[in-house]
Order: sequence, then C-alpha cells, then structure tokens
Amino acid sequence: MSNIIASSIAISCGYLATYHTDNSLTTFSYLKAAALSILIYVPIQFTWTCFLWPLYFSPLRKLPQAPVLEFMDTVPHEYFFRMLDIFNKEIVILTDPKAITQPFQTNSYEYVKPVNIKNILKHLLGNGLIVSDGQDHKYQKKHLAPVFNFRAVKNLYPLFWKKSSEMVSLIKAEIDTKPNSSSAITGIVNIDDRSGRIGLDIIGKAGFGSDFNALSNPHTPLNTSYRDGFTPDKSSAIILLLSVLTYPALIRLLPIKKNRQTREGLVMVNNYLKDLISQRKKDMMMNVDESDYLDKTGHEDIISSAMKTNAFTTENLVDQSKTLLGAGHDTSSIAITWAISLLSQPKYAHIQQRLRDEVRANLPSPSSGVEVNAELLDKLPYLDAVSKESMRVRSPVTRTSRIPLHDAQICGVTILKGTTVQVMPWALNKTKIHWGDDAREFNPERWLVGENKANGGASSSLAYGTFGTGTRGCIGKGFAIGENKAILAALIGSFDFKPVGGKTQDLEIMYGLTVRIIGGLPVEVTAVDGW
Repeated sequence: MSNIIASSIAISCGYLATYHTDNSLTTFSYLKAAALSILIYVPIQFTWTCFLWPLYFSPLRKLPQAPVLEFMDTVPHEYFFRMLDIFNKEIVILTDPKAITQPFQTNSYEYVKPVNIKNILKHLLGNGLIVSDGQDHKYQKKHLAPVFNFRAVKNLYPLFWKKSSEMVSLIKAEIDTKPNSSSAITGIVNIDDRSGRIGLDIIGKAGFGSDFNALSNPHTPLNTSYRDGFTPDKSSAIILLLSVLTYPALIRLLPIKKNRQTREGLVMVNNYLKDLISQRKKDMMMNVDESDYLDKTGHEDIISSAMKTNAFTTENLVDQSKTLLGAGHDTSSIAITWAISLLSQPKYAHIQQRLRDEVRANLPSPSSGVEVNAELLDKLPYLDAVSKESMRVRSPVTRTSRIPLHDAQICGVTILKGTTVQVMPWALNKTKIHWGDDAREFNPERWLVGENKANGGASSSLAYGTFGTGTRGCIGKGFAIGENKAILAALIGSFDFKPVGGKTQDLEIMYGLTVRIIGGLPVEVTAVDGW
C-alpha cells in the first residue's frame, strides 16, 4: 500500500472520528484530528507492510522460501529464493548466474543500494566508489580505473612481499622469547590482529605513499584509533541491526562504547587524510619533485595519481581515501584471517604442507632480503588455488544488496520497484548446484583439475561472488589477490599453524557488512626451519 493511500485513509478516518466526537464544527480541533490520523496510519501501514502484502498480495509470494545456505541445494527452485526478513520485509535472493547478470551487469545502474545501508557506509567511508550510485559512480570509476590497471597492480607485488617479510620477522621475534635448542620455537599469535596491521601498512604505502608502521608499532594513534573503532565487538551486531531497521544517525547517538570508539576513529582518520591531501596539493602546486611519492618500483601511490587527474575535489579525495582504508584494508585483512583459520585445521594439514613445499621450492626466504615480484608469485599454481579457495569458502563479504529504481524483469519474474534483491557470496560460493557435492569443503584442487578449473569447477564465473561482478565489481580485485598471495606465501613458508590446544575451536562470528571473528583468531605458531 502506498504512503499516499495509507495517509488518505488515516486522515479521512481521523477527520471523521474527530468531527463526530466534537460537539460542533466550531470546536473542531485540527491538532486532535492530526494526532488521531497518525495513530491510525501507523498500524495500517505496519499491518499492510509486515503481514497483508508479503503473505497475501505480493506477486513474489509463490517463489520458494527457505533459509538460504541450507536449502539452496535441497529445495527445488529456479533463479531465486524469497526470504522474509525482520517485519516480513521481502528479499529476493539471486541464486543463479542468469539472475545475477541483469541487476549486476546488464542494467546495474538501474539499481541502487538500500537507503540505510548506504547511509551506514557513507558515514564510515564517505561518498567514495563503494557508496556512490548511478552517474556519480560511473564518473568516479572512470577516473580511478587506470590507477588499478594490470601493470600498476603487478608493480606493487614487491611491496606486498616486503611487508609480508616484515610481518614474518616480527612474529618470529615475538615467539622466540624463550629459545630452546631441543625443540621448535612455538607461541600463540592473534593472526587477526596481525592481518589488520599489515593491511593498514600496505594500503598506507600503496594508497598514500606513507608507512603507517602499524606492524612495528601497533600503538600509533592512527592504528589504535582505527582498530578500536572498526574492529567489531559483541555490541557491533546490535548497533548494525538497529541502524538497518531505524535511523543510523539516531543509533550513533546512543551512549555505547563502540559508538564512541568509532567516532574517535573517524575523527583521527579524517584529520590525518585531510592533512595529507592538503600537503600533497601544496607540494604539487609548488612543482616539488614528486620522487618521494614513488616506491622503488616506480609505481605512484593511488591518491597522488587520483589527484593528478583533477577529477576530484578535496572532499571527494578524502572520501576515496577513507574507502581505500576501509574497503582496501579491511576485507583483505579478513581474507587472511579466514585463510589461516582454514589452513590451521588439522583436517587440512596436508594442504598447508603442500603449499609450504611449493613456496619453499620457488621463492626466496623472507629473511634473505631478495625481492619477490609478480612474475615469481604468479607462477605458483597451488598458492593461487589456495588463495582463491579460501576466499570462496570464507568470503569476507556476506551479501550485496540492490533495489530497482523501477519495476524490473529478472528471468521473467517482475521485481517491483523498491524490492531488495541480494547476492549472498557466503552462500552462493558454497552451493552444491554450482560447486559439486564437496562445495562446503576447503579443496584447492578444484582450481587445478577438471574441465572448468578456471572457475574452480563451477559452470560459470558468476558462481564465485567474492569480488562481485560487472560495473559494480571490486575495482581492487587484482590488488587484493596479489596481497593475499604474498602474505600467505610468507606466512605458510615460515610457520606451521595449528589451533590452540590442537583442537578446532568454535568461533563467534559477526555477520555484518563483512564477516568477522569476534575476539580475533589466536593460533599456535611454530617456526619451521630450513628456508
């Protein structure tokens, strides 16, 4: 029921009820009529939206309905599931590449993000590439795409390896507190913390030409504020849920510790980025030699390159910078944490050992100081397979939501304007219909053998939803894959990972905009000699 119809009914009923309860027209109260109309409008709209429409009137009510991950393989369906969310809000889950193509490739700019999700992201990341829609997004992507081209990303591989080598050195120093010549050096390390810090350092150097030194000094103001503000705790899920259901700006005012930490983190990040960009602009206007903004491979940092296009205002450069920090570091860090979580499980010990053998046979030790470039890393097929498979089984992004601006047709079904459609990589990546009977198993071999090995055995590349697809697909996909492979190679080549106590622990997971392990991932780390 449209707001106009519901409002008309409520106002008419409120007017008539007020009129007939007053003694005469001279004492008629417009304020009383308005208050009564509101009291009538709310239950009418609630009943229609939450019960009558989704259960009896929606044209989508005949679509299969089921919990997505469990029933995607067992309930007969074609292209879609229909899910009723909180308050029976309809969500159409796209389960087939043919259905995904239309809203995410063919007509992607006819779909936008849900308002509250966009507001949440905008508060955290600004109006950068991830948040923007329509022509605004098209403009931003056009001017940022050259910065992420094939050659530019490949030139960053030595940086990825250098920072990975630093991480290995620091972990060895941490666990080598009580050296014992008769046994291997072992310690417990929170990999989630380390992956977050290396992610900040890499994006700092590649994105801004600045070393944040988060690996060597975790207590810098930027690292402390950012990690405290953006690492989820048990209250984060509640804050996110309330923000999605109500008004994000209102929920941010609640006196919750995580809200305060996020505010402080955003202030620190905003001030840092504004100062950095202002200084860069001053230097460029003064024609200062910009060699300081180049790493030794000759690749310019991302923000300096974006500035030289003259396509962005200072405000939007800050937004793009926050997007780099948030999306460019957070999802990559989560991917490393999940990869180590998988590889450390006893049942996958053979995968960890096989990867270690390949890495040691083809790459120099991190302690050697020898540069590792794209040519070396990209020639390791098992490393590539492990990286892709870990991000398939444990996609850092749980879901991507879009809303059609107009009534739309997807695979012959009418999707009404305003209906949420979703792709859920966390489920799509593990469906048996696309990936076979071992879809939920961590099996890198699927990327090395078989007719469709380029797609991991899936019949379509769209079954791999980790990086999205089409014009709204992840612009930093190549960056993320290169970073992931470099860090995994250095870590697995140097250490053996096991769960603390030798038994796989149940993890407390937060399914939000990304999927994180609450409390991080402590693992037992043993330095492996001979490399």
